[in-house]
Amino acid sequence: MSAVFTSASTVSDRQPVIRRFDPPSGLKESLAAAILRTALRVSLKPFLGPPWPFAVQRASLAIGSSLMPQDGRASVKVEHVQHIECDRVQPKAGGKPRHAILYLHGGAFVAGSPRTHRSITRALSAMTGATVLVPHYRLAPESPFPAQLEDCVTCYRQLLKEGFSPDRIAIAGDSAGGNLTFMTAISAMKQGLPAPACLVMMSPALSLRPLPNSTGLERQARDPMIRMAWAEDVERALKVPADHPLADPMAQDLSRLPPSLTQVGDDEVLYDNAIWLIENATAAGRDAELEVYMKRWHVFQAHASLLPSSMHALQRQADFMKKHWRG
Repeated sequence: MSAVFTSASTVSDRQPVIRRFDPPSGLKESLAAAILRTALRVSLKPFLGPPWPFAVQRASLAIGSSLMPQDGRASVKVEHVQHIECDRVQPKAGGKPRHAILYLHGGAFVAGSPRTHRSITRALSAMTGATVLVPHYRLAPESPFPAQLEDCVTCYRQLLKEGFSPDRIAIAGDSAGGNLTFMTAISAMKQGLPAPACLVMMSPALSLRPLPNSTGLERQARDPMIRMAWAEDVERALKVPADHPLADPMAQDLSRLPPSLTQVGDDEVLYDNAIWLIENATAAGRDAELEVYMKRWHVFQAHASLLPSSMHALQRQADFMKKHWRG
């Protein structure tokens, strides 16, 4: 898989670190990508968003994710952290893990669970040798904002209570979970907790509305998974108070943001969110990297074991975490 490094100017003297990866050559990648793209467009995209109720959206995501192979090098145990049901994913090889990942699943805050994301969490545990704690945080509309964020911070506190030092913890997540990754770190620091060693975000949904000069509408036809109309449903379900200090991720102070890696597909409506993050984190003087995967879609990493590009992206995440963790 080839990488092309590019940069763009910001208001600071630093340049954003942006790498673009072309899909690997070979029949396995091209054939699997074509089949997956068609399957997502036909069997998932039409059911995520209006006119379907959230129950249908949740079922569609659960059924689709159940077909994804899981990494047999890691095991899963279901447990509770206070009221929150969680997956605890552990590598089968080696002793007691010294590092931990708080993984926050996607699903637009209204769907998804630890079970729907095991193709990612088991692979990350195996690749890093870390414990991965995955909360089944409360979903909207049953639990409006900030219930989701509160549950994520509770689970971050849990890892600290278990003795994992913050410089051995990473927070990671995809889509809505990318938003929660960003905001859990921000919220934890506002509450006086130490920052984690690093953040990893896949296709973070930092805004539910198109940004200025948005690429969302242009990419909607190319994205085989996400429709812009879904955001309107989600916004109504979350009921975020406009005056809440954590309501808008894009209004937060990034000056203490931990080192971050963001990955995004070139064919997805949330592409502009990733660009906003890398430009603003860099402008704030933070250590931030962006990887753009060409001809790939929203959270393509979930297709681990089926797509070589997905495995490559997850390995990049694992390497980033290990680089920033204390040994």
